[in-house]
Amino acid sequence: MKLLEIMGAIADTIGIAGALFSLWAWQNTKQIKEHQKQERKRLAQRIRIVLNYGERNIELPIGLQRSELTRAEIFGRIGMIPMKTAGQRFSLLYLNTPEFLEQLEQIREGTTKSVFTIPCTEAEIEQFQI
Repeated sequence: MKLLEIMGAIADTIGIAGALFSLWAWQNTKQIKEHQKQERKRLAQRIRIVLNYGERNIELPIGLQRSELTRAEIFGRIGMIPMKTAGQRFSLLYLNTPEFLEQLEQIREGTTKSVFTIPCTEAEIEQFQI
């Protein structure tokens, strides 16, 4: 009889431990799902891309989702702007600077800033046919 009581106590302890573990796992899963939901929402935010010279702004017509925001995608979207000289490739000095890459990384990793501003010179803005 003593052996059955010991086995019963062990089984009860294992059952309680299992219940506590499953409660912890459920809570953890709930937190992970909430985090994933927030991350999907953050990555789906639209980022406006603006070429800026003084008071003059050229905003690209379709913003990029934060998850799509890459150097190549920005180059491709800017390349879609009609040029004054047909067949010519655009040239923007800012795109070759560390500041450009830092701004890109800040916007990709951030949550609030939704405008990617590319400073330009007058000559750089004038190469586009707007």
